[in-house]
Amino acid sequence: MVQCPHCHVPMNEVTARANPGTLIQLDQCRKCGGIWCDKWELFPVDPDEAERVDAKDAVFDESLLAAPATLTRRSLYCPRCTAPLQLCNDPVLPADLLFERCLRCEGIWLNRGQMRRYKDHQRRVQLKKLGAAAIIQKIPEVYDNPESWIVKGTRGMMAYPRMVDDSAEELKPTLGGVVATILQTLLRAVLGV
Repeated sequence: MVQCPHCHVPMNEVTARANPGTLIQLDQCRKCGGIWCDKWELFPVDPDEAERVDAKDAVFDESLLAAPATLTRRSLYCPRCTAPLQLCNDPVLPADLLFERCLRCEGIWLNRGQMRRYKDHQRRVQLKKLGAAAIIQKIPEVYDNPESWIVKGTRGMMAYPRMVDDSAEELKPTLGGVVATILQTLLRAVLGV
């Protein structure tokens, strides 16, 4: 059972819809409303889900959910690997939107209300870059191509880029270099050089 890094109580599993048409299991603290996102769980969550997840099984005051919680000054630790969480601010996000992130397993801790604020920001940026008409036109293309659903790779905290697949042609020079290095090492060992 995953424990809240802030309250040290067991967190509940919460299911959220993600793009395109998948479900993601998040962990949410019933006491403080904070959400733990494992690596790559935050980025594909549907923006409409942030408000629902914030209010999911709320045993806390609804007015508290509307206001973002302030970050504590004490050290928090990753609920997965117990590494210290690092306070980080991505330069493309508003200055007041700070996350605490595990640099070892790349999970992200969101205080109450931060997921909603992040997803609102994500939606505004998407509309600004693409426009509503372009987003609507892109939907059939995405759903007709299942390969576009799978996104891999790492490049920055908020990125969700495609990873370039290694082809056999790219590996040939690498394998040749490995064989040459092994042969050189064996020759030097035999000759005593």
